[in-house]
Amino acid sequence: MTQLEFELEFSESEKEIARYILNHGDDVLSMSVKELAKNTYTSPATIVRLCKKIGLEGYNDFKIKYSAELQYDLHHSNRIDVNFPFEKKDTHPMICHKLASLSEEVIADTIKLIDFDQLEKIVDLLYQSHDIDIYGSGNSLLAAMSFQHKMMRIARNVNLKALHGEQVFLSYNSDEKRIAVIISYSGETHDLIQIAQILKEKKTPIIVLTSIGDNHLSHYADYILNIGSREKIFTKIAPFASQVSMEYLLNVIFSCIFQKDYDQNIQNKISYDKKNDSRHPLSSPVSD
Repeated sequence: MTQLEFELEFSESEKEIARYILNHGDDVLSMSVKELAKNTYTSPATIVRLCKKIGLEGYNDFKIKYSAELQYDLHHSNRIDVNFPFEKKDTHPMICHKLASLSEEVIADTIKLIDFDQLEKIVDLLYQSHDIDIYGSGNSLLAAMSFQHKMMRIARNVNLKALHGEQVFLSYNSDEKRIAVIISYSGETHDLIQIAQILKEKKTPIIVLTSIGDNHLSHYADYILNIGSREKIFTKIAPFASQVSMEYLLNVIFSCIFQKDYDQNIQNKISYDKKNDSRHPLSSPVSD
């Protein structure tokens, strides 16, 4: 779905087909290639050519892959639209309730996508590593910063570069002893794919958080956790759903690492906060 939305190097006819598919959801799954061609005023040959352009063998292969991406959303017609979760006419209380429902649905979807064997391997790998490099852009970078902050509080070194070009430079300095975490909802961000290629050459283990489906970034991953994937890339109010999903996954990873030294981490956290947190009464200027 991401590739269809990007429309990279699509002809005008292929763009019409892609938009029709994205706008008609699972209705397309019941159509033959001739029916889809009729509805889009194109030809079966154009549809097959589009399927091959996005890396599939043909129309039947497309229907299998497309069905897999839709499967966990097909039977929930009353769900919140993650792209437009509220309308112009909605009151403020309605917006509050709709966004709350959206977060609940996204987390429920994300749990279903977790491969717990992969999660256990990822947690063990990060727990044993002294150097963790995390890569992302835009909203994924914001989620990464929150993860870095939490990990720092339990004495875990997570490297994160925010300036343009620094992440590529960081990947050039990587090696097999470091661990890389790449976060990308689309899995098609050019800079992050370039970084993944470099990291692969450096033999750095790569953990990827990305949407379900056969995106380019997933091909470089040694370990994958999937972000909930109902959100479109461009046609939306804001990345509400993907942000909730990726932050939830990172919170799960952090919590599983925290749990391995639970008593010690609790003791250190409370001790540090009492001595250094400016909100504690002993740290207040009023006490001077």
